[in-house]
Amino acid sequence: MQVEQVTYAGDVQILKRPPFEGIPVTLDFTSVTGGVVKAGSPISAAGVVANTADAIGILLFDVYEARPQGTVLKKAYINTAVAQAHSGVTIADAVKTALPMVIFE
Repeated sequence: MQVEQVTYAGDVQILKRPPFEGIPVTLDFTSVTGGVVKAGSPISAAGVVANTADAIGILLFDVYEARPQGTVLKKAYINTAVAQAHSGVTIADAVKTALPMVIFE
């Protein structure tokens, strides 16, 4: 029997407080380097990182290429500093306007 050991970093908590609502999404990894899309990244309907008005939500947890399914937040209170620091994406004003039910604190 062959065993492969993979080490993942712990989950980051981008939520400021409950409640939240999310929808499932399958991410497109064709343009992703490193095999991971980080929590706090704005995601478009096409399943790619989109720091534009095309964003449909904010990624709740890190998503890895081996299992590209994740949750995108549609209604939530987001800790903006943590989300931006973890994802490496400075969330644009266009994203904030496109997501009126996501509160960035």
